Amino acid sequence: MTPAARVAAAIEILTEIERNDAPADTVLVEWFRRHRFAGSGDRRAIRESVYADLRDGALRRWLVANAGGDPESPRLRMIAALSREHPDALDGVFSGDGYAPPLLDDFERAVSDGTAQADAAAAPDHVAANCPAHLYALFAEQWGTQARDELAAMNRTAPVDLRVNTLNADRADARARLAADGYKADVTPFSPSGLRSHARGDFRQLGAFRAGMIEPQDESSQLVSMLVDAAPGQNVVDYCAGAGGKALALAAATNNQAEILACDVSRLRLDRIAGRAARLGVTSVAIREVPADAAPTDLVGRADRVLIDAPCSGTGTWRRSPDLRWRTRPGTVADYQDMQDGLLDSAAGLVKPGGRIVYAVCSVLEGEGRSRVDAFLARHPRFARRLVGDVLGTDLAARLDLSDDLVLTPHRHGTDGMYAAVLVRTD
Repeated sequence: MTPAARVAAAIEILTEIERNDAPADTVLVEWFRRHRFAGSGDRRAIRESVYADLRDGALRRWLVANAGGDPESPRLRMIAALSREHPDALDGVFSGDGYAPPLLDDFERAVSDGTAQADAAAAPDHVAANCPAHLYALFAEQWGTQARDELAAMNRTAPVDLRVNTLNADRADARARLAADGYKADVTPFSPSGLRSHARGDFRQLGAFRAGMIEPQDESSQLVSMLVDAAPGQNVVDYCAGAGGKALALAAATNNQAEILACDVSRLRLDRIAGRAARLGVTSVAIREVPADAAPTDLVGRADRVLIDAPCSGTGTWRRSPDLRWRTRPGTVADYQDMQDGLLDSAAGLVKPGGRIVYAVCSVLEGEGRSRVDAFLARHPRFARRLVGDVLGTDLAARLDLSDDLVLTPHRHGTDGMYAAVLVRTD
């Protein structure tokens, strides 16, 4: 593919992401599947071009809007980027020849000139933070002067975190097997079963993966699994299990000796658990599709632990999914808050006296985390917050700089953003 054809492909992919409100990785995979003529170098260049737009989207949108264009136009954003970064290449790329993007019209030429001359230093604060303006207000209110640093960390590429599957290996053995596979990984700073690398690729080709010794999982999620504090003989419900990453971690933590039920509204997601469980040697996880609006009556009052990894805005995962910031609408957070409250209320009925709910969201917004827990405790006086340091241990809690709940951010901890709280039924 020519450089111009690669730019045309990136514009097409960005348009599909926005039109279908779809994850960038999913759209990229599908586009490459449909265009098998794209070689490895082409795929890499196209992916880099797409992610450059996602990680610099606020500036590109501001430049285009400032020049009178539609900031949601991927084509205009690409014109703006080339006008500032490679102005001499602009006409060669937008030539209309072969698979190149069409020639610039007079309006696009004016936008190009306007973006090239704009002073980026005059852009508002949300632009430097690469954050939509409607979300930046929430972060600024929550973090104050720290918002810039926190958001800057959320715009960097995340490392590759792996969970060592203790059913099949300890961390030293898994690290050694990875090294033998030619894959270098260091220990994670907080999770005792975590490894971290900056090398990417297809994990399915690694011997350590095929042997069930490792599973990709961010350190923040590993810490949430630790916070569940599941033990052999317990009944554990993973209420929003998805594809089962945390349920599988809980099975390993209990050496396959707890009854773990992975629930989700999507059978398609749950069906992905079986193959992963077989590879990892997990035998203690059952699955159940559950309705979104009611807890299963046969589970009422039976659970020692209920983990709610609740659907949320996903702000904590922006390093891995930078497209999420542009797919989050002004009403998105409020919609999730209603769902989160409903899940907490439903889960409350599943917990036996003395049992616990662990509520978690991969969001850094207090409105989806602490505020939801405070509201839940006000509605359910028979539940009380337990300090996470009592579960994780005072040493780990001190190293994480925690007080009552688990609050993680990329800037302070090098993990995905995550909130979790432990809620104990006291009656």
